[in-house]
Amino acid sequence: MSRIKCLIIDEPYASNVLESYIGELESLEHVGTFYHAIDGLMYLQQNKIDLLFLDIMLPKVTGEAFLELLPCRPRVIFLSDRKKRWKRGDDEYILDCLVKPIAFERFLASIDRYYAAVPPPVVKRNVPTRRKRSAPDRGPFIYLFSGKSAVKVFLDEVLYMEGVKKYTKIKTTEKELIVYQRLTDVEMRFAGRGFMRVHRSLIVALNKVTAFTDQTIEIASHILPVSAPYRRQVARRILADLRDV
Repeated sequence: MSRIKCLIIDEPYASNVLESYIGELESLEHVGTFYHAIDGLMYLQQNKIDLLFLDIMLPKVTGEAFLELLPCRPRVIFLSDRKKRWKRGDDEYILDCLVKPIAFERFLASIDRYYAAVPPPVVKRNVPTRRKRSAPDRGPFIYLFSGKSAVKVFLDEVLYMEGVKKYTKIKTTEKELIVYQRLTDVEMRFAGRGFMRVHRSLIVALNKVTAFTDQTIEIASHILPVSAPYRRQVARRILADLRDV
């Protein structure tokens, strides 16, 4: 898999932090840092990158105005000093906005959004092999960032997710995956896909529930707690799904 070429255009302190974060991940390649818009523009007029970390308010020009000058638009993650909630617009190339000072787990969440927008290419080997039957369709999937790799997670294989401090454990039918994002961030990726929170630190796949009481849910051989604030909603949702079967 080719590495993601990353360019930074921002003030020195935030740039240094991002450079160190990029250096932590083998899938990313830091190709340069510029502190002024004109220098970054000259570089981008002659070089192609994959991901641009861009200050949303550069000296003398806004980030949006800067993007209009580019001959070829890369995927963009804005950087901002303001804590005001950023709302994503219609531009599919703008993935996220990181508020300074940037936390590492928040940085990982943005990289995860890059993978969601641009799935890693499949590497084909030129080795003669017998023609095989096509693999069965395993259904929809998402990419999640685990360690230094983007991992494809098939939704139908997920049993439940457990939040543990600043990371999330995802239990599937095949393995356990550690994602270095908070459960709330992971929950957003699974929203509207048949998953439900049953506890402050647990989200379950509703179609994998084999039995339940007002205090527990059983999935395969796992018995999971249902906390009081979620019990009525969980029972209503599961019973509604049973009526639809």
